[in-house]
Amino acid sequence: MRPSAVRIFVAALLTLMACLLYLDRYAVGIASEAMRADLKMTQTQMSWFLSAFFWSYALSQVPAGWLSDQFGPRVMLTAYILGWSLFTGLMGITTTVALVLLLRFLFGAAQAGAYPVCSGMIRSWFPISQRGTASSIVAMGGRSGAVLAPILTAALMNAFTGKWQLVLILYGLAGILVALAFAWVCRDSPDEHPQCNDAERSLISADTPVTSAKTTGAHRQAFPLIPVLSSLSLWGNSLTQFFTNIGWLFVVTWLPRYLGDVHQVPLQEQAVMTAIPTAAGMAGMLCGGWWTDVAARRFGLKWGRRLPIVATRIIAACGYGFCLFMGLQFVPDPETRWLPWSIIAGLSVATFSCDLGVPAMWAYSQDVGGKHTASIMGWANMYGNFGAAVAPLLYNVILGEKPTLAQWNTLFGFCVAVFALSCVTALVIDATRPIVGKQDEVVDDE
Repeated sequence: MRPSAVRIFVAALLTLMACLLYLDRYAVGIASEAMRADLKMTQTQMSWFLSAFFWSYALSQVPAGWLSDQFGPRVMLTAYILGWSLFTGLMGITTTVALVLLLRFLFGAAQAGAYPVCSGMIRSWFPISQRGTASSIVAMGGRSGAVLAPILTAALMNAFTGKWQLVLILYGLAGILVALAFAWVCRDSPDEHPQCNDAERSLISADTPVTSAKTTGAHRQAFPLIPVLSSLSLWGNSLTQFFTNIGWLFVVTWLPRYLGDVHQVPLQEQAVMTAIPTAAGMAGMLCGGWWTDVAARRFGLKWGRRLPIVATRIIAACGYGFCLFMGLQFVPDPETRWLPWSIIAGLSVATFSCDLGVPAMWAYSQDVGGKHTASIMGWANMYGNFGAAVAPLLYNVILGEKPTLAQWNTLFGFCVAVFALSCVTALVIDATRPIVGKQDEVVDDE
C-alpha cells in the first residue's frame, strides 16, 4: 500500500498560515503613513503602534505554547488564526488611536502561538529525517509573506484609492478562510486523521525513537531556570538577538517612510524597494544552515556556531555603514533613483547577512538545549522580540516628528552600532556547554 499524502497537505496549510502570519504582520509598514494621516496620529503614537505588537508577541509566547499543550494544536492554531484575523479586520474599521493601539497589542498576542504550534504539528506529522525540510519550507512561507506584504498592500491600496482600511478588512476575511481550511484538513496526529492510511502512519513513525513519546508526567522536565540565568553563553545568544532585531526592524517598518520622505519615491515603487531586502534575507536563510554545518565540521562545534553569527553581524553592520556613507556623500534628487537603489543594495547586504546567521542561532539552541530545546529557543527568541519592541521607540527618539536628512543618517549610524554590539555579545556563545544542572559540563569540541 502506498502511503497517503495527508502530511503534504498539512505542510501546505502550515506554509500558507505562515505566509498570512507575516503578510498581516508587516502590511502596516507600507500603509503606516496613510494610517497616521487618517487617524491623526503623531509619529510617537505610530512608533508605539509598531512597538505594541512585539511587546505582546514576546510576552505571550510561553503562555501560547502552554495552551497548545493543554488543548491541542488543531484547536489552538485555528483559534490563533481566527484571533489575529479578527483583530486585523477590526483595525480596518476603528477610528480612534487608543483602539487601534489596543488591537495591535492583541494582534501580537494572537500571533505569538503560531510558530510554537506549527513546530508541534511538524513533529507529529513528519519523520525525523524530514522535519528539517518541512520546517524550512514553512519558514520560507513566512518570509514570502514578508516579501509580499509591501507589494500586495500597495497594489490593493492603489486599487482601493488609498483605502488601507479595506485592505486590512480583506486580509482579515482571508485569514478566516485559512483558519476554516486548517480546522477542516488538519488533525493533531496522523492517528486521528481519517484520510491518513497505515502506510503513511508507519512512514511517519519509522525513525522516531520509542522513548520520544514518553515525555509526560514523571518524565517531564522542569524548566532549568537557574542554569538559564547563569549561562553566559545563553545570555550572549539572547543579547545578540536583542541587538540584531533593533537594527533589522528598520527594513520592515520605517524604510517606506524613509524612501518617501527623503527620496520622494512613489508608493508602488516603495513597495518593490522594500520587498527586495526581505527577499535577500530569504536567500541568506537558505544558505545559513549549510554554512553553519560546514563550519561545525571544519572548526568544531564552538566556532562552527560562533563564527557564522559573529561574521554575519559584522557584514550587516557594514551594509548599514554603506547606507550611512551614501547618505553623507550624496544629496537626494527626486528626479533620479540611483541613490535610493544604492541604499536598497546596502540594506540587502545587511538583511542577507543577518538571516545568514539565523540558522546558527537555532542550531546553538538545539546543541545546548537537550530536552529543553524549545524552552531555550523561546527564551532567546523572547529577547529578540523585546529588541523589536523597543526598536520603533528608539527610532522615534532619533528621528522626531519631522526628521531631516541628518537625522536619517544618524539612524543608519545607530543601526551600525547595534549590529556591532550584537557581534560583541556573540563572541561568548559556546555551543559546547549544555544548559544543564552542572554548568561546567563540556562536550567534545572536535
